[in-house]
Amino acid sequence: MNTKYPVACAVGQKIKSLRKAQGFTVFQLAKEIDISEQQLFRYERGVNRIDIDCLVRVLKVLDINMGEFFSEILHDDVQSVESRETKGFDDSVYSLV
Repeated sequence: MNTKYPVACAVGQKIKSLRKAQGFTVFQLAKEIDISEQQLFRYERGVNRIDIDCLVRVLKVLDINMGEFFSEILHDDVQSVESRETKGFDDSVYSLV
């Protein structure tokens, strides 16, 4: 995972999750929002940061409002932090590797 842009990664993962949940292929969604499949893959992996105009098009196609989208990302992020804190050992050593 790309740690340089953690928010871009979270946004991309959420787009991928919503896309799959609604039965869209990468090809279908990319065509709907008028970008290449490769670019959508890059957004989903967090390699490239999605611009706000493109994100609005994605959310419109997926019928998700912006507030709901980001509240879910923030909620998922809080749960991720909490699960790391309850593992019983210090993960900070592994971040150095």
